Amino acid sequence: MTMECKTSEYDRLIQHFSERKFTKNDIKSFVHRVFSMYERATVGKDRVPAEAFALLVDEHVNVDFPDYKICSRQEFLEWHRWIHERLLSDDHDIKSIEVSYLANGKYKACFDVRWRGAFKDGSFTDVLVEQQWIMYETDEYTHPIIEHYTAVVKD
Repeated sequence: MTMECKTSEYDRLIQHFSERKFTKNDIKSFVHRVFSMYERATVGKDRVPAEAFALLVDEHVNVDFPDYKICSRQEFLEWHRWIHERLLSDDHDIKSIEVSYLANGKYKACFDVRWRGAFKDGSFTDVLVEQQWIMYETDEYTHPIIEHYTAVVKD
């Protein structure tokens, strides 16, 4: 093992760790947790209901999906019920997650996810989706809260 010089980038990162509720890996784990919940909403004996997502998003969450816009937690839950009523199964392969610290206790996660899903009507989807989430920390919860969620199909 070689010894390297400590950089100012490292110092800034450690400063963020000491000032923030979540590390970059905490945010990455949260992203994976949410997608695991998406999958468990359609596959397995114990299905995750739409209501399980309620505390993960802001009351006035802004979601921009292809062909679907959401402006509240209630609409987010309705969307989950709508899509999960149509799916037989789905999975998400998350590519590298880039996390940035923003002002005022906010975080940004940018990543690509390959979404595959089999629908009850016999159709199948396999798309690469570029996603960006803006989240914030709160004293009330041990996880971040999603306030803005954008998804754009790449292929």
